[in-house]
Amino acid sequence: MPTRPPYPREARVVTVEKGPPGSTVTSWELRADHPSPNTLISEHTSEAEAQDAKVRYEDVEKE
Repeated sequence: MPTRPPYPREARVVTVEKGPPGSTVTSWELRADHPSPNTLISEHTSEAEAQDAKVRYEDVEKE
């Protein structure tokens, strides 16, 4: 089981295109480097949701 990442936490939002060419679907992934590099934290259907998740992930007050 992964441990909780130390603060300050840092994450990034990555845009991902999935599906066959011509009918791709865009999703946004929240990624961080804990417990290993480029770990998928969550996946979202909108960039706004992903940005909100990033803020919550990095906020020390949400502990």
